[in-house]
Amino acid sequence: MKRWRRQDRYISLFTKLFVTLVLIGIVPLVVMGISIYNVYLNSIKETILSNMYRTTRSIGRNVEDLFNEMNENTKYLYTHQAEDYGYLYEILENKELSENKRSALVTDMLRDILYMNQHIEHVFFTLPDGRIYTAMRPPEAVTDTEKLLDWHRKNFGSDSKEIQILPSHLPDYYAGAKEQVFSVARNIMNTRTIQTADTEILGTLYIDISSSWLDGIIHETKLGQGSHIYLVDTKQKMFAYNPYKEEKYEENLGTYLELMTSDYQYIKAEGNYYIYSQIPNCSWLVLEKIPSFYLENSYRNIRNITLAVIGFGTFLLGVLYFLYSRKMNRPIRTLKEAMEQIQRGKLDTRVHIGSNDEIGFLANGLNSMTKKLQMHIRKVYVAEIKQREAEIEALKMQIQPHYLYNTLDVIRMTAITNDDAEAAEMLDGLSGQLKYLIGNVRDKVTLQAELDSVRNYFKIIRVRYENKMTLEIDVPENLLNLEVPQLILQPIVENSVKYGLRPKEEGNGVVAIQGEIREEFLELTIMDNGVGMSAEKLEYIQNLLEHSESDKKNSDMESSGIGLKNVCDRIKMIFGEEYRIEINSFENIGTIVKYRLPVVKEKEREEIHV
Repeated sequence: MKRWRRQDRYISLFTKLFVTLVLIGIVPLVVMGISIYNVYLNSIKETILSNMYRTTRSIGRNVEDLFNEMNENTKYLYTHQAEDYGYLYEILENKELSENKRSALVTDMLRDILYMNQHIEHVFFTLPDGRIYTAMRPPEAVTDTEKLLDWHRKNFGSDSKEIQILPSHLPDYYAGAKEQVFSVARNIMNTRTIQTADTEILGTLYIDISSSWLDGIIHETKLGQGSHIYLVDTKQKMFAYNPYKEEKYEENLGTYLELMTSDYQYIKAEGNYYIYSQIPNCSWLVLEKIPSFYLENSYRNIRNITLAVIGFGTFLLGVLYFLYSRKMNRPIRTLKEAMEQIQRGKLDTRVHIGSNDEIGFLANGLNSMTKKLQMHIRKVYVAEIKQREAEIEALKMQIQPHYLYNTLDVIRMTAITNDDAEAAEMLDGLSGQLKYLIGNVRDKVTLQAELDSVRNYFKIIRVRYENKMTLEIDVPENLLNLEVPQLILQPIVENSVKYGLRPKEEGNGVVAIQGEIREEFLELTIMDNGVGMSAEKLEYIQNLLEHSESDKKNSDMESSGIGLKNVCDRIKMIFGEEYRIEINSFENIGTIVKYRLPVVKEKEREEIHV
């Protein structure tokens, strides 16, 4: 009965999956969609308005750049004759100059200003006594002096020495004027002396800039449907520039300006958004009017998209669930039953699921796991058997070396008793060699032990070759406790004896071992005065040491290089690729083998990477 209920609960996985789908799929999708729409609605609006604000800032920067340029242009009357600060005053007050000459000189300066910027249409200079000097682009129009002076008195009349920016207007003081301009004005002071520069006004300079320049900037700007851009003079509370001739001036502009503060980038009034950006160092600001419906259309699109995504996501989740839930439930049950069999110890259980998806991957993984588990169990049994055999063999090996050492000592003492010194020396060397080779189980030994092994080897060699071969060791005492890999010197010494000294026909053979610390490395050198080797053979051995494999030239080359290769490989395996053996040889002179090893003290051996 309990088993049946457990299966019932397992079959109800379909329902559990459906509830899970609703709770962690559909419900979060709906909630997230609605939340995103509600939470980010204002953010979207702010983003749209911020983008439009950047548009107004861009226009404002262009206007600012032009005004800064005009500010510098108005100073031209001061800098025209830098060496003579009273130049303009002298021209205006010099009684010896004719009026025509005076007009020509002043007009030349005004004409210089006129052509400093392509958007400058007129430049004129008014004097307090009513005299006017003008410069304009061809074709030159007739100037109505009375209208110009009247406009001057109405719009400027300031005692300030700073630049003044006047709203756009039609320059009807020029005959036939059809295009609006906006003007930049500055009082030009008498710089003849410091006192007069602060108090005396020589005249007022006006620069009329074509409004087509602003028209071009505004028309190049991509605006939303129904959006308009204006320039507003905040001091006079009026439009400084209104390019929309069909639209009347806003009656409530003053009220709007009172609502505009530096803390916000826009206001909303009468169904419109007004985005504004103050132009630095100026009383003007750029104002963009955006109808509310433009933003609401953006919201509507986002809302529709959100609802569409929620609906489509819900539908898709439902379809996918009903298509695959039952199909997935069956292989899952099969996996469960197989795992129950494995839990009972039936490791030969296998699952056969033909699907190429995650369930099939799990089934294959389960089959592979049970197979490896069976193999592992077998290996464990075999390993235990081999471990027992190894323990028995180790016990045997503990007995055999002692028996061998004792036997050799008995033979050596017998040789001494019989006055056979050479045999005794050879037995002593052999015994030392065997103790070093059999009794030491570590990968690394002291340099002292390695050198002692070479000395024991040479005890046998000296007797064998009737003292014709000599071993010389020059290693400082402070290096003897350094650790080196076992059996890295003797194979090379054997090669020196076998291939270098033994074929030598004349003279005594010498093998010299030297050691020193060079550039924080332990450098060992083995030299002999043997027959050396040919260039071909040297190249072969050097290539053998450098690479993992090399072409076999002949048996002699192969046999002479195998010991070197073995030592070199062990050094790289224990210490790393930067440590190595180098060999050099000269025919009829000898051979030199150099070791490059790390400086490893006995207590530091555990820190070396193996």
